[in-house]
Amino acid sequence: MASGGSGKSASEGSTSTPTGSLQQRKRLSSICDACKGKMQLVADLLLLSSETRPVMTSEGVAVADTFDQCRDTVIARTKELSILTHDIQSQLNMGRFTEVGDRLSEMADLVVSLTECSAHAAYLAAVETPGSQPCLPGLVDRYKVTRCRHEVEQNCGLLRVTPLPDLTPQLLLELSQNISTNLKNLTDISSLASERSRDRFAKEQFKLSVKSMSTSGTAFLACVKEVKTQPSELTRNRCVLFSAALVQAVSALVGFATEPQFLGRAASISTEGKGVQTAVLGGAMSVVSACVLLTQGLRDVAQHPESSSKMADYRERLRNSACAVSDGCTLLTQALRERSSPRTLPPVNSHSVN
Repeated sequence: MASGGSGKSASEGSTSTPTGSLQQRKRLSSICDACKGKMQLVADLLLLSSETRPVMTSEGVAVADTFDQCRDTVIARTKELSILTHDIQSQLNMGRFTEVGDRLSEMADLVVSLTECSAHAAYLAAVETPGSQPCLPGLVDRYKVTRCRHEVEQNCGLLRVTPLPDLTPQLLLELSQNISTNLKNLTDISSLASERSRDRFAKEQFKLSVKSMSTSGTAFLACVKEVKTQPSELTRNRCVLFSAALVQAVSALVGFATEPQFLGRAASISTEGKGVQTAVLGGAMSVVSACVLLTQGLRDVAQHPESSSKMADYRERLRNSACAVSDGCTLLTQALRERSSPRTLPPVNSHSVN
């Protein structure tokens, strides 16, 4: 996160150019792509998956202990999301593209948290229904390792497409720290899976996969350090070259780790439980979809000059997307409170015998 001082200077710089500089617009466009990818991936893994599982933190514990905790957290997140979407529009209207990008990154993180809590709430509510059976954990959490792979791919991809002049020491530091964190998470998960596995081949393969990833990671991070101290097209091209090997090693590890035998057994959900689950997941999906549309709208604005004949249409879409975010938050909140979809709530006394 930016400090107060740097935030001030960025604000002053962006207000001096109401339409935003080309560099600010390019940065916002890049942030839009990253945020859209993150939100869509989490939605695919947690909201659109055919399997019902609890959502665990990076420490290996559930994101919440009870349904009520999840509900209260999600409702708090929807209020924060409402404030952020309003702030994004305000900053955009003032031409502060740097601040828009910062707020958008916050929004994406908030949507990820909201999605995780909603998916876990749906799991807890579903397994509480008669006839349902909880998940049986495996050696590997598919959601966690897939998120790690995505983060590594995204950061390596950003480095590949960013021109040398834009590879600032701060950006390189953020990229290397993010990649290192995700490599460590994958290492910890794989090492634990190796220890717990009863299969001789799996034990060894997890270790070898970590070794391959670690070697590729060390070589890549050395190139990042070199381009930071000796920036040139040569040192940048080395980063691109070795990032490919790292992405391949990470992909191989995650591909192996997410084979069915390592994932345990998904929950078995009754018909009643599936109804509750669908209501909550549907509410969360409406929020994510609206936020993705908002992000796409911001990208359109960032990629076109203010004089474009389409700009009025782009800004109108942004306003509509912000309204859709608000509507989605209302749907999700109602679904959590009623444990049923507001769009399909049965009439009062519908279960009484006439």
